Amino acid sequence: MGPTFATDLWAPGPLFSYRLVDPDPFLASLPCGPHSSPLFPPHTTQEPNHVKPLPIFAANSGFPLATPHAAAAAEEQRKMVEHLFEDIFTVTRLDPDGKKFDRVSRIEARSEQFDMYMQLDVATEVYPMRAGDRFTMVLAPTLNLDGTPDTGFYTQAGRKTLADKFDYVMHGKLYKISEDSSSGQATKVEIYASFGGLLMMLKGDPSSAASFELDQRLFLLIRKV
Repeated sequence: MGPTFATDLWAPGPLFSYRLVDPDPFLASLPCGPHSSPLFPPHTTQEPNHVKPLPIFAANSGFPLATPHAAAAAEEQRKMVEHLFEDIFTVTRLDPDGKKFDRVSRIEARSEQFDMYMQLDVATEVYPMRAGDRFTMVLAPTLNLDGTPDTGFYTQAGRKTLADKFDYVMHGKLYKISEDSSSGQATKVEIYASFGGLLMMLKGDPSSAASFELDQRLFLLIRKV
């Protein structure tokens, strides 16, 4: 089963799914079928135009350096999309201000590497979260593996994207960046984003906000560990 898309991929708002699992389209999930094609396709004569690719050999070595497929894969890895933020979080509490919605919970979580504090609204009816759960969270400007901006449309054409590596994906916009020095300690930065009405507040060291901009489009991706 592929990732669950909690919001749409072209503008903050509800998701309309090919397979509606909830009568409310706002919480519909969009399963993406697993891609069965291998990273390095077999060298057979079934290639386009029936051309069998040949290995490239190092001079005087007899050992293949790479195949055209391997070279393309290496180039794709080189151009992998740069994440704006990535860390592993542990859920510390659910609904700190009380349960306000039946199908959504606000989680509190703390990250391991950068010691970031986060509040995040999660559609827990389609992606359950519990205290103690650990998950990797990525914020990225695009799902395209080569880093190019998304086109604003989602297709199930079998093309690999960053979402294939995660379980839960939301799309939204960063709407506020502020500083908090009320604690009397080092100043913290607060980053606010909305994913179709599901809110995120990420708080921590100001250096963590260096890559963020107001009105920036964001993809939030989660995978439990």
